[in-house]
Amino acid sequence: MEFVILSDADFETFAKGHPHGSFIQSMELTRFQRARGQEVELFGVTRGGTLIAAGKLVYTANRFGYKACDCAKGPLMDYRDPAVVQFVVEQLKKRAASKKAAELRISPNVKYIARDEDGAEHPEVEDNRPLLKELAGLGFKHQGFDMNFANINWMFVKKLDGIADSEELIMGMNYRTRKAIRKAEKNGVYLEQATLETLDDFYNALSTAGDEKGFTYREREYYEQLLRNTSDEFTKLMMAKINIPEYRASITERLDAESKTLADLKREVEETGSKKKANRVKVVQDLVDSYERSLKDIERFPDSVGVATVAAIHFACSGDEVVCVIGGTVQDYIYFNGATSLYWGMMLHALNNGYSRYNFYGTFGIQGQDETGHGGYEFKKGFGGEVVQLVGDFVAPVNPVIFTAYQAVRKLAGAAKTVLAKLPERGNLLRKFRGKN
Repeated sequence: MEFVILSDADFETFAKGHPHGSFIQSMELTRFQRARGQEVELFGVTRGGTLIAAGKLVYTANRFGYKACDCAKGPLMDYRDPAVVQFVVEQLKKRAASKKAAELRISPNVKYIARDEDGAEHPEVEDNRPLLKELAGLGFKHQGFDMNFANINWMFVKKLDGIADSEELIMGMNYRTRKAIRKAEKNGVYLEQATLETLDDFYNALSTAGDEKGFTYREREYYEQLLRNTSDEFTKLMMAKINIPEYRASITERLDAESKTLADLKREVEETGSKKKANRVKVVQDLVDSYERSLKDIERFPDSVGVATVAAIHFACSGDEVVCVIGGTVQDYIYFNGATSLYWGMMLHALNNGYSRYNFYGTFGIQGQDETGHGGYEFKKGFGGEVVQLVGDFVAPVNPVIFTAYQAVRKLAGAAKTVLAKLPERGNLLRKFRGKN
């Protein structure tokens, strides 16, 4: 086996078709990171002239000069072959050391253990728990199984293989989700992909949803650089929109039509006493009540609002999957089911363009309804799929002296921060001092 530095073309070809590939380990994201000034390197391992492993390394240094080498969602290799795993790890350590890094981080895009939609373990399907022991023997320390909000390790994924068409796709979802999809379509919610010219619409909705729900989103410049340095297929900044005046007019028209139908039915029931017509009255009355509620719900949105962006989500399309990276619904417009429309629309895109997986990505609150994020998990379950838990992050020292010293400093800093947090505020101490004197 031989360690080599890869050309962009060779890396792209290998990564696109690899079973452990992801948008993180893609040529598209590599170009974007280079444009942002990040230090990125593409490596490969050949055996008999054939490429058998590859990955993207990103080197970062903090303000103290401590440097790390990170192979996020990689390396891409056959983890069932111990000889390959050992060789790749040894070579990555050497490479990181030559770049003056103190530590090497990897986070294989490999399941820890197979799970179903409820998160229950199914080791009979897939079980990679032995990999943790193998990597520990190679000098790595596992960083635990807690939800990682930066390097996502818990996901919800829907497989699309074998689904013939949109009807079969929607029938694989629960009743509540199907109803929400059809309601949004009927109400005129439509999707639009943001461009440089419409980025403000996307970013305003994304940042508003982030502030309301407490998730961390990137600065506007980040998304602008994504649009400038990646393809329209890889980066999809999608918006769900609705035309308020048109929606109001549509509901009013439907209300008028059903109100007329209701009046006619009531008159016929009075004249004929028909039980069949009486049952129909109840159905139409429910429709009338629903339309009246809808009009009341949007009273706070005057026609001057025009077209409203009700939800915004950043999707990445790479390899065999469409990934919902981050996004959400603006709370004021939650009634319009914008996120549901975006998920549905991008699932259709995946189905119609040969992607075999739709990845909801970061999924939390799986263990119980009292956990943070459980509502989002239940929402995703409505579309059908399974919980995916990856093996997680691993860290190995490359320069043991600097690594150990830095970890000690971090530990001391953490302890000092804890002590300071427990101390009374400085103002309280001054007031106590003055009170005694």
